[in-house]
Amino acid sequence: MDDLDGRLSALIAEVRQHPAPSKKWRTAMNKLLLQIQQLPGLKKSSHPNYPEALNRTFEWVSRDIAKFELRQSSVSKSLVNWINGTLRRRIQDLYSPDKKAPISLDAPIAADIGETTRLELLPDFTLSGLDGMIESVQKETTLRIAIQLELYIEQDPEGKLKNSYPRSYPECNCQFLSKRRVLKDPPDKFKDLAKELNVKYTTLNSHWDRKCEPSLQEIARTLGYKQEPQP
Repeated sequence: MDDLDGRLSALIAEVRQHPAPSKKWRTAMNKLLLQIQQLPGLKKSSHPNYPEALNRTFEWVSRDIAKFELRQSSVSKSLVNWINGTLRRRIQDLYSPDKKAPISLDAPIAADIGETTRLELLPDFTLSGLDGMIESVQKETTLRIAIQLELYIEQDPEGKLKNSYPRSYPECNCQFLSKRRVLKDPPDKFKDLAKELNVKYTTLNSHWDRKCEPSLQEIARTLGYKQEPQP
């Protein structure tokens, strides 16, 4: 078993250990879906509403992961084949005129745990410390954005976060702070981070407010997040 198969097996086992939709289940499912997002062979589509098909497929994975069975020697290939079966149908739905009605996450649906809603079955993608913006993203059914934002923070492909830091304090960069303030649950306190990095609390807090948080909001918007207008 290679490293990828080992990680997937461990994540699937972790999800199955906890009842849905407990906090531990949501955290484990979040990790699994992040890994699935990066799997080679996951079916793609050029349809502009492909993210909707992907979101609905992830919703199904969240409900039915307990039914997944290994049918090949490779866990990753077996998982991709299992997911693609449903993802292919969700993509086909995009081209069916009678199936273009919006999906409500608040509509009641039947599940093994009784009547619930799609929103309650989704993993918890609230990333602490960003003033509720990510929670709002989740409630607007943009699971894809939450996943991609977390991946962006982890990978920082353009170096935008890592290269943003207070003068003379490169270790206090926005990528490091985002990992500790946004991705970590519970988030680290600024006073503890300031002590760890040997930097003034005001310097750290000011840089977060003026540079890091606005950068994360800008990244979320480029991924498709739309903030609702104030009344």
